[in-house]
Amino acid sequence: MQADETSEILNIPAQYHSGLIGHSGKYVIRLEEKYGVKITFPRGSGENAEGRSREHLKPDEVFVKGGKKGVAGAKSELLEAADFEKESNNVVQFTVPARAIPRILGKGGATIKQVKDDTDAVIDLDKAEDGSGATITCRGNKKAIAAAKAAILSIVDQVGEEATEVLTIENKFHKTLIGGGGQGLRSLIARCGGPADPRAQAGLVRLCESVSPLVQLLLTSTV
Repeated sequence: MQADETSEILNIPAQYHSGLIGHSGKYVIRLEEKYGVKITFPRGSGENAEGRSREHLKPDEVFVKGGKKGVAGAKSELLEAADFEKESNNVVQFTVPARAIPRILGKGGATIKQVKDDTDAVIDLDKAEDGSGATITCRGNKKAIAAAKAAILSIVDQVGEEATEVLTIENKFHKTLIGGGGQGLRSLIARCGGPADPRAQAGLVRLCESVSPLVQLLLTSTV
């Protein structure tokens, strides 16, 4: 026992404990070795807390024991790490209508991937079993999730202002209309006031399957 041995109980919400413990206890073991202390998490803090749980600890408590200097250092790092976990683990959920899902995802998931890259948010989309829509979950710091939600709702608003019309065009004009690599359609959409970004253009003009000498185009535009 150290001459200046002391102990302290830190109040840290249980949802951040697994992040403080680290994979296989890696982070908490590093702190113990660095400061020469024993750090104990309450029972139920996750598999990484195995061997460190004590039933007398409340769910939001972390026990630190050792020399005064070591306890102070470990306490400082634990509270700083907890603040980081709090800032980085904000969550917001909202629902979107079914008609907006294809546009939110984009071709091959390109649109939602772009939103993730632009905002640094983690985004999950869970479709409702009844097909009525989807629940969007955004995780990250406050700025990231706010930006991600705004970007997705902007797409939803665009879809809500759209109207759809079907045109029938002879298939002999098919190749000319589409152009090489789809450039003709992309240029047409942009000239008519639509978005110039190919990702945003996805799905605005679609060729419908047909066995007749006529080709149907499904046009979607803002009203």
